[in-house]
Amino acid sequence: MPDSQYGRPSWTEKVAFAFTVLVHMPIVLVWTLLTSSFHPHNRLKTWKRVVADKAFYHLTKELNAKQLQWTMGTTLKVYEDWVKQSGLPIMVDELGEDARLLWIGKRRIDRVILYFHGGAFVCPMQYFVPSFWEYMQEELEKKGTYAGLAILNYTLVPSGTFPTQLKQATLALEHLISSGARPQNIQIVGDSAGGNLILQLISHILHPLEGIPRTNLSSPIRGAYLMSPWVSLTGDAGSMTSNDDNDIIGTKCINEWGHQVLEGVPDSQLPYIYPNKAPESWFKGIDTVVDRVLITAGSAECLRDPIEVFAKQIGSLHSGADFLMQQNGVHNDPYFDFFTKEKKLGKLTPQILGWLARGFESA
Repeated sequence: MPDSQYGRPSWTEKVAFAFTVLVHMPIVLVWTLLTSSFHPHNRLKTWKRVVADKAFYHLTKELNAKQLQWTMGTTLKVYEDWVKQSGLPIMVDELGEDARLLWIGKRRIDRVILYFHGGAFVCPMQYFVPSFWEYMQEELEKKGTYAGLAILNYTLVPSGTFPTQLKQATLALEHLISSGARPQNIQIVGDSAGGNLILQLISHILHPLEGIPRTNLSSPIRGAYLMSPWVSLTGDAGSMTSNDDNDIIGTKCINEWGHQVLEGVPDSQLPYIYPNKAPESWFKGIDTVVDRVLITAGSAECLRDPIEVFAKQIGSLHSGADFLMQQNGVHNDPYFDFFTKEKKLGKLTPQILGWLARGFESA
């Protein structure tokens, strides 16, 4: 039965969507291109990236969650369409609780990349994101490292609210381990809300949340990579204001989605879902949960300052934690090179690849 809460805009919202896409956005994009040479960040990009970045910013600024869900579809549908176009088989592991693992290529458990997608727990995985992770998988194979790639298909707001996604992430990790994967051969990766979900999982392992299955690790997880993690769900200070016109997602959108996700979450559970409001000692012991942590951000994104603050905190608690800042990078910047099919990828992409490769060296 179709989910009556997901992606069901009214007819007036559909009309507004059409106006935004067909009338307003073309004007915005033309003006952006004409003025790009005067913009400190846009003048360093190809015209395709200028258009793509501004289009994404405009859509997320002007459209509400229901409108975005209506046009983007579901993560499962995005996955199915992508693998068909790529000539790959559809391989789905049902986990229960409306969660599933979506595999790219062969189902392997000797080495596994477990991916949590972003989208503020509101939007599904974007169709160009699997292309980025398949690229990582293929480049690892060129280095002689073969790894399975599994995407967690979790429930989105408003159909499922916190801690639904945490329970589903826990089920995904438990499924891999019970299938024979060893924690030291698993690297968990996630962007934006997916990075937030990784931190929820780590928080739950450190501070078990009642009602969520406990995860007892035989050894630490090999690695956790957080791309532009959503560590601050609300706010308007620092880069949240100064980068509003530079990023692909603006402060207004971040705050609206943040308030929507936080609705009904009791103060006692905020540290699980709002990392920058967690007590300083909250992540103490993270080194017993995961061997290596990589956090990245872009200097042109709204979340730059909150991410940098959080990265410093984790760095003080974990000797194996690293932080990389991509100059002029926007939120989830590496993905957009795959959206526009750039011939030359940004500097951050090979750094991510190298980090993943080193993590699997002893696996």
